[in-house]
Amino acid sequence: SAYGGLREMDLENNAPTIHAASKQRVVQASDYDDGVVDTFDRREIFDLIRHINDPEHPLTLEQLNVVQEGQIDVNDDKDEILVQFTPTIPHCSMSTLIGLCIRVRLLRCLPTRFKVNVEIFPGTHISRDQVNK
Repeated sequence: SAYGGLREMDLENNAPTIHAASKQRVVQASDYDDGVVDTFDRREIFDLIRHINDPEHPLTLEQLNVVQEGQIDVNDDKDEILVQFTPTIPHCSMSTLIGLCIRVRLLRCLPTRFKVNVEIFPGTHISRDQVNK
């Protein structure tokens, strides 16, 4: 089958492993209370990026385990966010595009006070240093 104009034989990863999605965050009454100071946490950042579609497959980055809640660090006091992602294969040519998609989504959704860094998780890509530039 074709996706995005690519034939199956043109895909870098013809048979990616599909992972179960995380459960939705439980909404609390305090989430709607403007009087409660609500800091950003890793789950909130994960929820912003988990549904981004993979550029090569009709699956989300979460389903492919490219983004994981445990690879997100948030320092709300210092206005810093670090997202590390894991390409599905070590030579993934879509890594730069995936990183850019994550970064753009966060920059569009978060207050401008945040410095957003998006990197490939160490040891998961052969050109990690070049892509992280």
